[in-house]
Amino acid sequence: MGKKDSYIYVILTSVVCFWGLNVVMVKYLSFFPPVVIAAIRMLIAAIVLTPILFVKKKEKCKLSVKQWLFIVAIGSTSIALHQILLAWGLQHSTAGSSSLILALNPLATTLLAALLLGEKLSIRKGMGILLGFTGVIIAVTSKGNGHISFGLGEIIIFGSMLMYVAGGLFVRGAKSTGLPVWELTAYSQWIGAIILAVLSIGIYPTSIFQEMNTSWFTWFVIFCSGGISSGLGSLGWNYGIQKIGASQTSIFLNGMPIASLLFAAWLINEPLTYLAIVALLCTIAGVYLGSTSRSVKIPVCNKRREV
Repeated sequence: MGKKDSYIYVILTSVVCFWGLNVVMVKYLSFFPPVVIAAIRMLIAAIVLTPILFVKKKEKCKLSVKQWLFIVAIGSTSIALHQILLAWGLQHSTAGSSSLILALNPLATTLLAALLLGEKLSIRKGMGILLGFTGVIIAVTSKGNGHISFGLGEIIIFGSMLMYVAGGLFVRGAKSTGLPVWELTAYSQWIGAIILAVLSIGIYPTSIFQEMNTSWFTWFVIFCSGGISSGLGSLGWNYGIQKIGASQTSIFLNGMPIASLLFAAWLINEPLTYLAIVALLCTIAGVYLGSTSRSVKIPVCNKRREV
């Protein structure tokens, strides 16, 4: 990648910082019912993405049934179910521990790709998976006074992470159909928002919407979480994948738990203990080992021309 494309690094760094902050924002919004807050956030994200879709779409092409199936699958897993479980899990877990579990995304993708798709699992990647999961175990141990406390919140967050991984696998399939990243992101966002809206209206009574906190600061946090972190963040991330590839882009996920832990300590006063730092380092090292491949230099033989 040349210097003219170095702005992609800035985009991806900004995305992971906002994603790290997003965990803290969703934690702050945990006084909302999880399905309701997920529906509001994803609806805002879909609205933000819609103008970009029409600007980027140069010609109208009818989507095939296969492409729509991929869009519905992505919207259902990595948006609707992921956001519901994220909001629900953060009601029972800390933002710091949750961010470390979410950072296991590339490791879980590597492991599932090896188990389900038959991709080769190298010793390096295996060590990365082991190290990454060790970091999460240390994180949940540190908040349990020396005893492993992988409780309801952590289980739900782990499920949220798996739903995002499932959506990522569907994205791989959707790309093989030639579906542009802009359409894939916007349409799947709308599918997820519609699913969440229908669920929230069907699950909760009308009175709950009248009792919600509607202060300006709450709506500011909701807009930042939905519009910037989820909407523009997803677009920036998919753009990065398109430009520099999934393996290089995934390395930036190392910054997400760092941002979450720092924002959680600064904004919502979650303790930043030495065990949390050890867990962070283990997780970062694990993600780096598990999502990158060692470059092998091939020696070039210089042949002398006989005179």
